[in-house]
Amino acid sequence: MKPKIYIAQDPVLADVLESASTKLSDLGWDVVRGPAIVPGVPLRLSAEQRQTLLSDVDIIVASSRSRLSEEDLDASSRLRALVFPTIGVDAVDLEACGMRGLIVGNGATPENFLAMSEATVMLMLVLLYKLHTSERLLHENAKRPQQMYARMLRGRTVGLVGSGRIGGGVIDRLRAFEPAEILVHDPFLTPETAPEGVCLVDRDALLVQSDVISLHVPLNAQTRGMIGEAELRKMKRDAILVNTSRGGLIDEDALVEVMSEGHLSGVGLDVTETEPLPADHPLRGLDRVVLTPHILGHTIDLYSIMPEVLVENATRLMDGDLPKYTRNLEVEPVWRERLANMQEG
Repeated sequence: MKPKIYIAQDPVLADVLESASTKLSDLGWDVVRGPAIVPGVPLRLSAEQRQTLLSDVDIIVASSRSRLSEEDLDASSRLRALVFPTIGVDAVDLEACGMRGLIVGNGATPENFLAMSEATVMLMLVLLYKLHTSERLLHENAKRPQQMYARMLRGRTVGLVGSGRIGGGVIDRLRAFEPAEILVHDPFLTPETAPEGVCLVDRDALLVQSDVISLHVPLNAQTRGMIGEAELRKMKRDAILVNTSRGGLIDEDALVEVMSEGHLSGVGLDVTETEPLPADHPLRGLDRVVLTPHILGHTIDLYSIMPEVLVENATRLMDGDLPKYTRNLEVEPVWRERLANMQEG
């Protein structure tokens, strides 16, 4: 029996997923593509679609523009794993996967997480140096200001909420800028496991003390809206806030309100609650906000390797091996038991 894989559509990753589909088809796989996705509306399969598309697949490929329910996970008795081309896997409940013995592979390649690390530091610098303000001076043929507005990253206190692969890459790159201090809030770290030279603090201390704050946590029930009005008002009035992680971590209504009052020197968002950001969204009208359409770390280097990694993850899983990049490694014993039961059946 040919291995069968369901690959969701994604307008952002269309070329990547099409390339992976072609490669797997050439290898003899039965490839099923998902329904079209309306930009800004995460796809949720109907019961009829689930029955038609997932009932006998071995692997499901999805992205952040899909949402996988527990019914989706139970649709195929052959299902052994899920694969994401990206680092983020917030389209599925990892706990639900673990309960079923489903391994989740992702695209945590250096080209992925280090590109995001570089891009995050770049966004910090753009905001500190007020690049858009300098651009406007030239475009408007304005005189050079008598009072400078740019600030160096050197000597500033930088706070990171979360410090996984991307956050760790940010820390490595920040050291070259000689910050005054790097603060990290991450409940999964201890003084023994924390990166060298950082100071572990609670979240309130990080918000109060940092000149630059960057978010590096997944979006889930615990983190949604974690930066609300109270948290924003704890930040320094001239603080910089950066989010290249996931939209939904910041209460955008509260952000608009506090920034309209003159609070925060600049905000950089590569991700927003709704993507693409509506044309009439009030964030677009704030001149201290830099907005990019969830593309900041999407490099040529990354897109050239993503299809290969997706195919490798899928083929390893069908061979009974762990994917090259595994998001929930702790599930391996239950996963192997699931595979053994499938073979006996």
